[in-house]
Amino acid sequence: MTGQGEEKDPFGSHAGLAAGVAVVGVAVAGLLPTVVEDRVAALWGVGLAVVTGVVALLLKRRAVKQDLKAAMKVVAVVFGLRAVAVLVGLLGMISRGLQPVPFIAGFFGVYFALQWIEVSYVMAASKSAAGGDE
Repeated sequence: MTGQGEEKDPFGSHAGLAAGVAVVGVAVAGLLPTVVEDRVAALWGVGLAVVTGVVALLLKRRAVKQDLKAAMKVVAVVFGLRAVAVLVGLLGMISRGLQPVPFIAGFFGVYFALQWIEVSYVMAASKSAAGGDE
Protein backbone atom coordinates (compact mmCIF):
# COMPACT_ATOMS: atom_id res chain seq x y z
CA MET A 1 0.00 0.00 0.00
CA THR A 2 1.77 3.05 -1.25
CA GLY A 3 -1.08 5.46 -0.83
CA GLN A 4 -1.31 6.06 -4.56
CA GLY A 5 -4.56 5.14 -6.19
CA GLU A 6 -6.33 4.76 -2.86
CA GLU A 7 -9.72 6.40 -2.90
CA LYS A 8 -11.36 7.50 0.30
CA ASP A 9 -15.05 6.70 0.23
CA PRO A 10 -16.94 9.90 1.12
CA PHE A 11 -19.88 7.85 2.41
CA GLY A 12 -18.74 7.82 6.04
CA SER A 13 -18.48 11.57 6.38
CA HIS A 14 -21.80 12.12 4.64
CA ALA A 15 -23.51 9.46 6.77
CA GLY A 16 -22.13 11.26 9.83
CA LEU A 17 -23.56 14.54 8.62
CA ALA A 18 -26.91 12.86 8.03
CA ALA A 19 -26.84 11.43 11.55
CA GLY A 20 -26.12 14.91 12.89
CA VAL A 21 -29.10 16.31 10.98
CA ALA A 22 -31.26 13.52 12.41
CA VAL A 23 -30.19 14.33 15.98
CA VAL A 24 -30.81 18.05 15.50
CA GLY A 25 -34.18 17.34 13.87
CA VAL A 26 -35.31 15.12 16.73
CA ALA A 27 -34.11 17.68 19.28
CA VAL A 28 -35.93 20.56 17.59
CA ALA A 29 -39.11 18.52 17.07
CA GLY A 30 -38.99 17.32 20.65
CA LEU A 31 -38.32 20.70 22.23
CA LEU A 32 -39.85 23.39 20.02
CA PRO A 33 -43.58 22.56 19.87
CA THR A 34 -45.35 23.48 23.09
CA VAL A 35 -48.41 21.32 22.49
CA VAL A 36 -47.80 17.59 22.99
CA GLU A 37 -49.83 16.62 19.93
CA ASP A 38 -47.80 18.98 17.75
CA ARG A 39 -44.60 17.52 19.18
CA VAL A 40 -45.76 14.01 18.29
CA ALA A 41 -46.67 15.06 14.75
CA ALA A 42 -43.32 16.83 14.28
CA LEU A 43 -41.41 13.82 15.59
CA TRP A 44 -43.28 11.57 13.16
CA GLY A 45 -42.30 13.91 10.32
CA VAL A 46 -38.67 13.94 11.36
CA GLY A 47 -38.70 10.17 11.80
CA LEU A 48 -40.09 9.50 8.34
CA ALA A 49 -37.64 11.94 6.78
CA VAL A 50 -34.72 10.25 8.55
CA VAL A 51 -35.82 6.76 7.54
CA THR A 52 -36.27 7.75 3.90
CA GLY A 53 -32.97 9.65 4.05
CA VAL A 54 -31.10 6.57 5.26
CA VAL A 55 -32.64 4.49 2.49
CA ALA A 56 -31.85 7.20 -0.06
CA LEU A 57 -28.20 7.51 0.98
CA LEU A 58 -27.70 3.74 0.91
CA LEU A 59 -29.37 3.40 -2.50
CA LYS A 60 -27.34 6.29 -3.90
CA ARG A 61 -24.15 4.74 -2.55
CA ARG A 62 -24.99 1.57 -4.43
CA ALA A 63 -25.99 3.45 -7.59
CA VAL A 64 -22.83 5.59 -7.90
CA LYS A 65 -20.82 2.38 -8.10
CA GLN A 66 -22.73 1.48 -11.26
CA ASP A 67 -23.59 4.10 -13.87
CA LEU A 68 -25.57 7.27 -14.48
CA LYS A 69 -28.66 5.34 -15.53
CA ALA A 70 -28.72 3.49 -12.21
CA ALA A 71 -28.28 6.76 -10.33
CA MET A 72 -31.21 8.34 -12.18
CA LYS A 73 -33.40 5.33 -11.38
CA VAL A 74 -32.51 5.70 -7.70
CA VAL A 75 -33.44 9.38 -7.76
CA ALA A 76 -36.87 8.46 -9.14
CA VAL A 77 -37.37 5.62 -6.67
CA VAL A 78 -36.36 7.77 -3.71
CA PHE A 79 -38.63 10.61 -4.85
CA GLY A 80 -41.53 8.16 -5.03
CA LEU A 81 -40.65 6.70 -1.64
CA ARG A 82 -40.63 10.13 -0.05
CA ALA A 83 -43.89 11.12 -1.73
CA VAL A 84 -45.55 7.97 -0.36
CA ALA A 85 -44.06 8.64 3.10
CA VAL A 86 -45.48 12.17 3.14
CA LEU A 87 -48.89 10.98 1.94
CA VAL A 88 -49.07 8.14 4.47
CA GLY A 89 -47.82 10.44 7.22
CA LEU A 90 -50.39 13.10 6.43
CA LEU A 91 -53.18 10.56 6.33
CA GLY A 92 -51.96 9.17 9.63
CA MET A 93 -51.92 12.60 11.24
CA ILE A 94 -55.40 13.47 10.00
CA SER A 95 -56.87 10.10 10.99
CA ARG A 96 -55.55 10.56 14.53
CA GLY A 97 -56.77 14.12 14.82
CA LEU A 98 -53.25 15.60 14.81
CA GLN A 99 -52.31 18.79 13.01
CA PRO A 100 -50.57 18.20 9.66
CA VAL A 101 -48.45 21.39 9.77
CA PRO A 102 -46.00 20.19 12.47
CA PHE A 103 -45.64 16.90 10.57
CA ILE A 104 -44.86 18.74 7.33
CA ALA A 105 -42.46 21.12 9.09
CA GLY A 106 -40.63 18.21 10.74
CA PHE A 107 -40.45 16.18 7.54
CA PHE A 108 -39.35 18.90 5.17
CA GLY A 109 -37.06 20.62 7.66
CA VAL A 110 -34.99 17.45 7.84
CA TYR A 111 -35.59 16.43 4.22
CA PHE A 112 -34.02 19.58 2.75
CA ALA A 113 -30.87 19.17 4.82
CA LEU A 114 -30.63 15.47 3.96
CA GLN A 115 -31.19 16.22 0.28
CA TRP A 116 -28.17 18.55 0.27
CA ILE A 117 -26.09 15.86 1.96
CA GLU A 118 -27.21 13.28 -0.61
CA VAL A 119 -26.36 15.57 -3.52
CA SER A 120 -23.00 16.35 -1.96
CA TYR A 121 -22.30 12.64 -1.53
CA VAL A 122 -23.17 11.80 -5.14
CA MET A 123 -20.95 14.63 -6.38
CA ALA A 124 -18.06 13.58 -4.13
CA ALA A 125 -18.40 9.92 -5.04
CA SER A 126 -18.60 10.75 -8.76
CA LYS A 127 -15.55 13.00 -8.45
CA SER A 128 -13.66 10.25 -6.69
CA ALA A 129 -14.64 7.69 -9.35
CA ALA A 130 -13.68 10.09 -12.16
CA GLY A 131 -10.19 10.60 -10.84
CA GLY A 132 -10.59 13.38 -8.37
CA ASP A 133 -10.16 16.63 -10.28
CA GLU A 134 -13.52 16.99 -12.03
